[in-house]
Amino acid sequence: MVVGIASTRKPKVDAVKSVFGRLAAKLGTTKEDLIFLEFEVQSGVEETPTSLEQLLRGARGRGINLKNLCRDNKTELTFAVGLEGGLFTVERDSSARQTFLQSWAFVSSGEREAFGASGAIPLPPSIADPVLNDRRSLSDVIDQAARQNDVRSRQGTWGILSQELITRQASFETALTSALAPFYNAVVYQGR
Repeated sequence: MVVGIASTRKPKVDAVKSVFGRLAAKLGTTKEDLIFLEFEVQSGVEETPTSLEQLLRGARGRGINLKNLCRDNKTELTFAVGLEGGLFTVERDSSARQTFLQSWAFVSSGEREAFGASGAIPLPPSIADPVLNDRRSLSDVIDQAARQNDVRSRQGTWGILSQELITRQASFETALTSALAPFYNAVVYQGR
């Protein structure tokens, strides 16, 4: 089974490898027969998506761009995986809004596509506002807030906000496990 990953970032790559390793038997293969190919692929959305629509479009954009790249290079994939993380805001009333961080996964087998999401963690205004109002990258804002460099390549914003109880990798694992449900639980999803 060949799994294409539309990223070379360690938390995303490790999340895909972990989930496919756990689900190999349910997907009709073995851990030993899994082959992972990593590609740096554009999402088609801004660096930090700021709405649910952008998150889904970014995850799917990465997956579709990966499929097209592999098709052009005559590389066959069993699954193409696109992962996207970003923000969405809920307006509770005219004076209050809450912004959340969430991770999304898109999976395509060529015949079927599916999405899945992680949980969502609230962002404090000190992190959300510079991204939403000043259009700064979340990676820059969290590096500054955490007084660290390249947080997104390690624990991610998830790790900083949750004191590493939930990492960036873990959030993508949840999203991907959810996205793969129609593939490993076909009986329920196809109504057989």
